[in-house]
Amino acid sequence: MRFRRLMRLRLVKQGKTEVDVFAHWHPVLLSADLDSKPRTIVLHGRNLVLFRTQSGGVGAIQEECPHRRMNLARGKVCGERLVCAYHGWEFSVEGKGSSPGNPKLSIKAEVFHAQEREGAIWISSSGDISTFPEISVDGFEYITTQYYRVRAPMELVLDNFTEVEHTGTTHAMLGYDNARMGEVTVEVQTGEDTVRVVNRGPQKFLPWIVERVFRIRTGDIFVDDWVTCFQPVYTQYEHWWEDPETGKSRDEHLRTFVFFVPEDDGTTHLFVLAYARSGRGAGFVRKFLLFPLMERLLRLEIGLDVDMIEGLANKEPHLEGMRLSRFDRVLVLNRRFLESHYRALAKKVPESQSLGA
Repeated sequence: MRFRRLMRLRLVKQGKTEVDVFAHWHPVLLSADLDSKPRTIVLHGRNLVLFRTQSGGVGAIQEECPHRRMNLARGKVCGERLVCAYHGWEFSVEGKGSSPGNPKLSIKAEVFHAQEREGAIWISSSGDISTFPEISVDGFEYITTQYYRVRAPMELVLDNFTEVEHTGTTHAMLGYDNARMGEVTVEVQTGEDTVRVVNRGPQKFLPWIVERVFRIRTGDIFVDDWVTCFQPVYTQYEHWWEDPETGKSRDEHLRTFVFFVPEDDGTTHLFVLAYARSGRGAGFVRKFLLFPLMERLLRLEIGLDVDMIEGLANKEPHLEGMRLSRFDRVLVLNRRFLESHYRALAKKVPESQSLGA
């Protein structure tokens, strides 16, 4: 059953189209979590092994050794090659293998393309033709890269991160005043392969120390402007605050990218990349006060999100039976774009090579 589902995910006949969800660039591990020991990662139910070579290169290879199916994560890295723990067969980051006892044997293991960017390791089955996600951070300073594992389907995790009605009750500080939620405006726009939502409304209560440090106030107009892309699935958030009297923007402006990476039908990995632009002049204030506090605040808020998602009584990804509100229009769009752009990523192939030819 698992094999049939995997093939359905990878190859679906749609006219002359080949579909491969693994072709998207997915973040799969924090860079800091890969040392000299190989690591197993799971993407869409498939196990792969990541390893770092002596020169710092990263390989992503099938978990099973093509010789006798040993788990290559049990092996070790020697120089630029991964060595199987069972019979000592060796593999390069390109998948080229060699056997000490069979020097003339031609060996090839399946590999994925791998890159290290923004504090994470990314893989793609067709990295030579796939477009890497656009992470535009000009004028912003790096804060943190964070990872979370959520026991829920990707649809439900994406739902949480693309509606703001929950921020009044779930979030500690980043969100809207629940008593004034009726004042929050929601504007939804769709592009060819994107969904944009712009939310504006009164900021919920903030402790005085947060107001002083970040120079924002309870009752400020909090603007939550995001765009969700679906090749792969990630949302870019723009957060800023405006003086409710003058409309002038406050000093702090946040830009955050959240990548939604399915482990399987019931588990989703989150990779969060956060950046900030501050009006503060002194660099040490940003580096040693503002940005560390932003990192902790982000970890607090996403931790609360994860806890709420995992507490759902029903984790079926469909929307049937739900009584949706004006904040939930995006849930319908999410599912439409997931099917049309993520799970049905189309790569045109010659007629002679199309499935069933």
